Amino acid sequence: MKYHHVALSVSDLEKSLKFYKEVFGFNEEKRIKREDLRIKAILLKLNPKDDLHLELIQPQKLIENKDDFFNLDILGLKHVCFEVENVDEKHKELKAKGYEVTGIKKGKSIKKYFFIKDPDGFMMEICEK
Repeated sequence: MKYHHVALSVSDLEKSLKFYKEVFGFNEEKRIKREDLRIKAILLKLNPKDDLHLELIQPQKLIENKDDFFNLDILGLKHVCFEVENVDEKHKELKAKGYEVTGIKKGKSIKKYFFIKDPDGFMMEICEK
């Protein structure tokens, strides 16, 4: 068994696509339209050799999630983490592009990390091992 994809429901497919391409370097692999599910979706891939995908799903009718991503007592997905070679450089790059990022923190199992919110407020962690 192996991982295949992580899926996120988003409010604006094109806005989210731009974010994930610009911030993380994802490439669009496939567009999907499912009338039976009332969704449009885009399957993204980070690396052509990697099997892990990110699926962005835009439903016709969106119900907002009021989860607090930093409250670990609330059941649910908290964040997705992406590893980079240099956290300081990535943090500086994203701030220069105008993205809202948290401060850099030192970790116990990872060297350094910070968070960035996607266009719908989902927390994405960026770490350095």
